Amino acid sequence: MTPIERLLQEEVPTRPAAASTVHSMWTEQERDRHWADLCAAVGMPNTKRPAPVHTNDTSEAAA
Repeated sequence: MTPIERLLQEEVPTRPAAASTVHSMWTEQERDRHWADLCAAVGMPNTKRPAPVHTNDTSEAAA
């Protein structure tokens, strides 16, 4: 077997697939409470919390 044939038989390392679920260290109730506390601190109580933004960008630039 030639060196090029051995090289072609090697596996090319790839990046593992991105996790499919959103990981959060906070519960929904904790996020709601934190948002309410932030709004109260800046003088805008009862402001609706924005919806979370999810992206499916798996490019190197997003890392």
